[in-house]
This record gives sequence, C-alpha cells and structure tokens, in this order.
Amino acid sequence: MSLLVTSLKANVFLAALTSVLFGILGLISWMPRLFYVVFPDDIYLFMHTVAEVSCLVIALSVFCVVWFSWPQTRNSRDLVIAMVFLAVGFFDFSHLLSYTGMPDFITSNSENKASLYWIIGRLLGSIGLLAAVYIPRHSRNPIFHRIYLLSVTAACSFTLILVVLLFESALMPMFMPEQGQTIEKIVFEYVAMLLNLLAIYLYGYRNPSQQWVFLLRVSLVFSFVGGIACTLHVNAQDSFSLVGHIYKVLAYYCILQSLMQTSILRPYMRISRLNRALRNMASENMCLYKETKDSERILQQAFIQLGATLATKNDLEAMLQQVVTATGTVFQCDHVYLALAENDTLRIVAYVSSFKPSEKIQTDKSLMGKVFTEKKPIVIDNIDSLPERIIEAVRQAGLKSMVGAPIRHNGDVIGVLEIFSRKERDFTQHDAQFLSVFSHHAGEAIKNARAYETTVENFAELSLMYDIVKDLASLQSPAGILTKVAEKLYNLFSANGAVAFIMHHRDDGIHTEPVFDIGFEQKEIDHMQRVFSDSKTSWPWSGLSAIDEAAAGEHKYGLITMSVFMVRRLNILPLLASGKLQGLIVLGWNNTKQEIPPGKELALSTIASQTAIGLERAYLYEHFQALALTDPLTRLGNRRQLEIYLEREISRTLTYHRPLSLIMLDIDFFKKVNDTWGHLAGDVILQKMGAMIKESFRLTDMSARYGGEEFAVVLPETCLAEAAVLAENFRQYIEETKFAVDADRITITISLGVATFESHTDWENPRTSLIDAADQALYRAKQTGRNRVECHR
Repeated sequence: MSLLVTSLKANVFLAALTSVLFGILGLISWMPRLFYVVFPDDIYLFMHTVAEVSCLVIALSVFCVVWFSWPQTRNSRDLVIAMVFLAVGFFDFSHLLSYTGMPDFITSNSENKASLYWIIGRLLGSIGLLAAVYIPRHSRNPIFHRIYLLSVTAACSFTLILVVLLFESALMPMFMPEQGQTIEKIVFEYVAMLLNLLAIYLYGYRNPSQQWVFLLRVSLVFSFVGGIACTLHVNAQDSFSLVGHIYKVLAYYCILQSLMQTSILRPYMRISRLNRALRNMASENMCLYKETKDSERILQQAFIQLGATLATKNDLEAMLQQVVTATGTVFQCDHVYLALAENDTLRIVAYVSSFKPSEKIQTDKSLMGKVFTEKKPIVIDNIDSLPERIIEAVRQAGLKSMVGAPIRHNGDVIGVLEIFSRKERDFTQHDAQFLSVFSHHAGEAIKNARAYETTVENFAELSLMYDIVKDLASLQSPAGILTKVAEKLYNLFSANGAVAFIMHHRDDGIHTEPVFDIGFEQKEIDHMQRVFSDSKTSWPWSGLSAIDEAAAGEHKYGLITMSVFMVRRLNILPLLASGKLQGLIVLGWNNTKQEIPPGKELALSTIASQTAIGLERAYLYEHFQALALTDPLTRLGNRRQLEIYLEREISRTLTYHRPLSLIMLDIDFFKKVNDTWGHLAGDVILQKMGAMIKESFRLTDMSARYGGEEFAVVLPETCLAEAAVLAENFRQYIEETKFAVDADRITITISLGVATFESHTDWENPRTSLIDAADQALYRAKQTGRNRVECHR
C-alpha cells in the first residue's frame, strides 16, 4: 500500500511539474508582447555560454562522482550513465565552441555545426538514459569496467566530433541560414523527446518508490519539455531557446543529484543502518544483564538484587564484587573470593573477607588452583588434609572447610568462585551445586561486560567511520579533512600524541606539511617532517618502503610501528590512493610497549582508504578550482579572477579610504607579429609578457590576462600618479626588450591606460566603471600614437 501511495505521489508531482513547465512555454506563446524576447547577440551569447558551461561542469561532476565512488559501489548502471554524460559533455563543449559569435572551432563556426553537436548530444543523452533502465546495478560482464568504458566513450566521442568538423557539408543539415532549423532537426528532437517519455514510463514502472529514480524521471521531464522549447523557437536567440537551455541545465542537475544518491549517499545509509543495528545489539546486550535463572533453592530476593546490579553496572569488577557480596549474603559466610585466570596464575578480583588475600595465586599451590585444574565444583571438608595447598593467610585466619565452583565463559574455565568456613564439614554437594549458580552469574557478568565492551568499541569505530565519511562528503580542503580524521583517531585510541602530514609530490621527491598536531613537541614534528620529506630510499624503517608505488598493492594501508630513541612508540598510518601517498597520520604513546590494539586492521584500512580517496578528491577540486581562475597560456589570472579581485579591493578601498588603481595594457600591432612570425611566436611573446608583468610589478599587485593581447594590473593603495610612473617604467622596459623567438629577435611596444578609484568617486558600479575608465585611457593611448601611457582623469 505504501509503495502505491509513493508511486502515486511521484506521478502527481511529475504531472504538476510538467504542467508548470509547459505553462511557462504557454505564457511566452500566448503573451508574446510581455514574455517573447529576441535577445541582442552579445547578451544572448553570454547567457548561452553560461548555460552551456554550467551543463559541462555538471556533466563532468556526474562523471567524477561515479568514477571515484565506483571502487566501492561497483554500480554498472551509474557507470554507464556517467560515461554517457561525459560524452554529452564533450558534445556540449563542441556545441558551445561552434556557436556563432565564438572564435572558430577548428573549422568555421556556423549555426548548422552548432546544431549538429546539439542534436547528437540530445540523442545520446536520451538513448543512454533509456538503455540504463535495462542495465543491472551489479554486472559481472567485463564490458562494464570503468577503464574500458572510458576508452570506448572517449574514442567514439572524439570520432563523432571530428566527423562533424571534417564532413559537415556531407551530413544532414540541421539549420539553414534563411529557413532556420530544418525539418530533420525537428524530427530528431521529437525522437529524443519520445525516448525521454519512454524512459520516464519505464523508470516509473520498474522502481517507482526510490528517490534516485524519481530524480531521474524529473530530469527526463525537464529534458522532454526543454526539447519542446527548442522546437518552438523562431529565432536562435529568442525566449524559447533560452528557456530550453535553462531546462537543460536543470535536467543535468537532477541527474547529478540522482547519482549522488546512489554513488555517495547510499553507502552512507548502509553505514547508518549498521549503526542502528549495533545500537539494537547494545540494547539487547544490556537486556542480558536482566536475565537470571531462578531456581527453587535460590533465594528470590538475593537474585533479584544481583540481577538488578548486573543490569545497571558496566564495570566488570563492580559486578563481580556484587556477585561475591550476594554469595556471602546467601551462604551467610564472611569469606568469599573470586579469581580470574591470568596467564599461569589466578588473580583475585573481588572478595569479602576479614583479611586481604594475595593478589596472585599459583594454580598448583592453592585450593582455588585445584578447582580451576579439575574444572568442576569441589567440597573440602577439612582444609588441613591438603597441607601443600594451604595458603598461609588461610591458615592464620583459622578457616577449616571450603567449597569452590569454576567460572565458565564460552565453555572454557576462566576463574574460580570459592567460600570458606571456620567449621569443618560445613558444606555439602548441594552447596557446591548452589554455588555453581553464583559462578554462572559471574560468568554471565563477564560475558555481558566483555560483549558490552566489544559493542562499545565496534560502535565507536563505526561511528568514527560514519563521521569520517560524512565529513568527506562535504568537500573540504585536504588540510581540513586530514585534521578531522587525525583528531578522531587520536580520541578513539586515547593516544598521548598525534600529528598529521599532507604529502606534496614534487620532482625532487615527497615533501610533507604538518596540518595537525597534539602532544608532540615542535622539534619532534620538525624531525619527522625532515625524515618523511626525504627520498623514499633513505627512509630507515623496512615497513615504510611499502609506500613506494611499486609495492603499494602488496602492503596497502599497512600500519607501521616503531620507537623513536626508545622514548616514544609511534604508529604510522599511510594514506594511499591510486598508488600515491596522499598523507600520513602518526599516533604516539609515551610507553614504548603501548600501541594501537590488535584487531583494528579492518577499521584502520577502511579509514585510511576513505581518507585517502577524500584527500585525492579534495586535491582534484582545488586543482580544477585553480584552473578555472587561471589563464593557461600566461599562467596569470583570467578575467574572472580579475573581477573577483577587483570586487574585494574596491570593498577595501571603500572601508579604509585608500586609492585603488588599474592599468590596462595592450601589445601594439600584435596582428603583425602573428602575420610575420606566426601564431606560435605570438604565443611565446604572450607567455614572456605574462612573466615580465609578474616580475616588474609588486608582490601586492595582481596581474591578469584580460583577453587576447590585452593585460590588466591591479595596484592596491596606489594613487594615479604612482600608477602612471609604474606604467611608464614598464612601457620603457618592454620597448627596450628583445623577445627571443627561436633565432629571431622581435621588438614590440605596448600602450597603457591608467585609472584610479577612490572612496569618494561617484560611480554606481565601481568595478565596471574602473575597467571602462582604464580601457578608455588605453583606447586614447592607441589613438594618439601608441607606445605611450594615458591616464583617465
């Protein structure tokens, strides 16, 4: 019934969503004066670029999520969807580069070429999502290996891209200059939409109640209505086209959310279920404390009190002391002892007596040892008949008779419970059987306490792993990830100290950076940093060589144990991912005989694996983030980074009332350089220009490539006169420099425009106005002869 209700709710929501999406298209059609717009070329090009770049980023995110979670999930269906959207991302990127207004993508850009890439991407995405319905989640077929699928996907995608580039005229036209989109393109759009409808039905028919399937169906709805929008547009730059692109971005986002559910959230939910199971187990174990086996010859009140004590205490020694106290109460005896086996001796852990016995007792020289050795209840009527087993303390106390019973745990004798009397023949075999009941309670107390300790330890380990995986899900910096994991391990094992290192792989070897430390002196951290930063061959511990990439598979996640100058005991946990050492976590103990308890290998292996993967993901995220703000040719900031930096500095200017200057510079007659010496020579000059800008200006200044041969330099806390001097010095520097390109020596000049923003400047949009002002000054420098500096007043 609940499945039917869930399916009905999902279908109602999809129907409502479809109605809303079609309603938006209907508003544009019914009220064109209000909602139908044909956007200018530059505005639409910007919006189109933003939409397609968003799709590309989401498609790559879909691929990355599945790719890095595949070793844990082995989900063949998700892997196929990820490869499909990787290919769709390639075609979206080709479509973006081929769009009219963008620089030519290898061949001349045209609406037809862009439409070809568009329709291939649409069909591929629709076919892939439909095919994924029939792919099992866990397939043993070797075709569903991620390396193989990636190779096939890349090869086929690049082949199709090249076919469109080289044989565009031979392919079926999708767009005619005067006609607009062709009937063939519209037919293909409807084919993609029909595939989307079929996939919506099949996903809903097979798995109507699962959240990830619901998100896939929402994505297909967005894709279906987006296809309708793309068939309705009259002009490639009108409202229908924009809405279609927005629906496409939302469809991609729903795909990403769906795969986040299956590839990341589902493993976390498994851990959560294990967590709940362990809690239930702990609850059951606590209930075991309340279980007692009543007997007609056992005093009801004593065992109720004993059972209540066992149920409410978690301290083993306290529970055993209660067993001893209850035994003395029932037998009305003043001398009761309970001992547990420890190596070849018995250790007294609880007693009720007027004298304190020896802490450890030899099994071959004591009455307790006789019970322990024979493994059955024993009654001794006269202790003096066994002089070789009488302990001096027992003789001095004047004890005459004894009864003892073995304590068992999982079938093995682990201790002895015995009582003494000052009278001879004071105990019978009935008393021995009665005492066995109390020894059984002692065994149950030991069993429950150990089970409880094991449960608490397992729960703590699983809680730690759950917390670590949850932390890794929120994409933090590598240092933040490693700090949290190291701190949790330090608390879990109650170590005396902990330090965590991030590993930086450089050409001259591995270099370490400490990101977390507690309980270690700075000189110890510095010493470990120097040692771990050394080359692998000089590391003096044999186990550490396992970190070498060639041996990583053999010793994966091995824990290395060592002592440093016999002062500290260290456990070193290497964090390996993709055969590369990502970091080290070092736990230290002041006692050289102490270390991480045995039996923790699986937990440490899991923690090390997840942490290493998290570090690798964090490194990749930081790398992609840096690439997004850096110009690949000059290694300067790009236009986006310039705008971000300007916003921050303008805020500082308004707060602290310090001037902010901007220099815009452009290479004079750069086209002649390219025409004369070739584009490669032009790229070399641009690279050297970027290096010279970095070298010539101050460390506090920020430089960026604004576009083409145009550069920008932001000068914080610099007035117009100072900025003009810096600009003039750099102009002279460039004029006097000979740029070496192979055997040629090329001389170039630059024109520069300088503008300054101050806190009292009355600009509505300071960032845009400052760039425009510097650009106008640059334009004036160009118009008045080039190779000069002009300032905006």
